[in-house]
Amino acid sequence: MRGEAPLPLGGVLVLDLSRMLPGAVLARQLIDLGARLIKVEEPGAGDPMRMVPPQVDGIGVGFAAFYRGAESITLDLRDDEGVQFLRRLAISADVLVESFRPGTLEDWGLRFEELSADNPRLVWCSLSSFGAAPEARDRVAHDLNLSAMAGVLDLVGGRVPRLQLADITSGILASSAILAALLSRERTGRGIRLDQPLAAGPLPFLTWGWAELAAGGGGVLDTLLGGACPCYRIYRCGDGKSLSLAALEPKFWTAFVGLIGAEELAAAAFAFGPDGERAAAAVERTLAEHPREHWLRLSEERGLPVGPVHGFDEAPSDPAFAAAGLIEETPMPDGRSLPGVGPLLPALGRTPDQPAPKLGEHTAAIEEEFGIRNSEF
Repeated sequence: MRGEAPLPLGGVLVLDLSRMLPGAVLARQLIDLGARLIKVEEPGAGDPMRMVPPQVDGIGVGFAAFYRGAESITLDLRDDEGVQFLRRLAISADVLVESFRPGTLEDWGLRFEELSADNPRLVWCSLSSFGAAPEARDRVAHDLNLSAMAGVLDLVGGRVPRLQLADITSGILASSAILAALLSRERTGRGIRLDQPLAAGPLPFLTWGWAELAAGGGGVLDTLLGGACPCYRIYRCGDGKSLSLAALEPKFWTAFVGLIGAEELAAAAFAFGPDGERAAAAVERTLAEHPREHWLRLSEERGLPVGPVHGFDEAPSDPAFAAAGLIEETPMPDGRSLPGVGPLLPALGRTPDQPAPKLGEHTAAIEEEFGIRNSEF
């Protein structure tokens, strides 16, 4: 890793039995904060994320991006030897993460109560669709299902969103839950069992809108945060490129209309309906007099919340992300590197320089380190 400062989760050992994106997002957070993460994978295929195209040297680029710095072992948890191997590892672990259907690991002989008896400080985090309550434990849903159920697809015209809102936010929420559990453990000396439903993922995006809807508003469809007001909108400039304006605070809107010479619009920030549309059209007519960079430069000089609307392929090259320490190269197992995301908590974490592991790459080394041999079982 780069740098010498100690990381908050240095010395914390995580066993990651999860599959696919929610667990991967969680893993990236914990690794960046300094945790040692051992990815426990099924022999032969491993985490299905490894196979998701495009691949580089036989490894999916998504897996490579999220599992930088992890270690990989292969265990057959349907077999007693694999179960006993994991039980031995869990004695030394701080956190165990899994994303099987509720009850699956218990059916294979891995129960929190038994692992906790051997290691009272263990934090177990389960990522299932709707948690372990009997009414919901058999329901299975992936990101698209959860976004559809929560009403997200209604906000994007019924289309597939192309962003995994439920999966990614679920991973971040699980990270918060684990960090809180580790803090609680420091106070009580005991770990806990966490059931973090993936269904929670899209809900933070909808909380405000649901409150608006319940209060008689439009529920983000035709309201302020849905672009219905002139102060919070996308505008096209003279060169055909667009900028985003998020002047919610009155001081920013007043400064912006002053910048473009449209002081007469000072009272129109939160205008709805025809009045709002007329004010927005007046703003766009003025912005059409100059290219986008002209307005961006003037806005930056005045500290206004105005930014470019990038194409998907343009965003990684915006110097603002690099300056914030959020963009880094992702090393691949074959030695090349690809543009990628750095630590999302740059003040606390650092992304390892090591590439994601090959399937089972560390099995033998971990057997030796922890004094485990399959023949013992």
